[in-house]
Amino acid sequence: MILNQGDKLLVVNRRLYREDDPRFFTGVVQEFDEGVAKVTGYSFVRDMLRGSIERKTDKRTKLFSITSGTLLVYLMPADVDIESLHFVAAESTLHLADGGDFEMNLSEWTHR
Repeated sequence: MILNQGDKLLVVNRRLYREDDPRFFTGVVQEFDEGVAKVTGYSFVRDMLRGSIERKTDKRTKLFSITSGTLLVYLMPADVDIESLHFVAAESTLHLADGGDFEMNLSEWTHR
């Protein structure tokens, strides 16, 4: 089995067009079977007024077909604090961090 109950994921909707806003979901795998993951966690969306990426306040359970080709799925370390995850944008970079030791660079370009 490729995913196990308790695995922590970052799921990113693949951008199909340059102007597509990024959409992110972070959560914990509840179940996994035949390429479909049941994950409980938080959606992140772009705040149109500030331009930042903000977490929605309500926790959700979503089903993801990780074989669909429309998602990028990242397995995060087991010690990541899902409740503390937030996005940090600086200059031309975007990072996902938990306020502790975890930080993941999600920039699409190394520099512009």
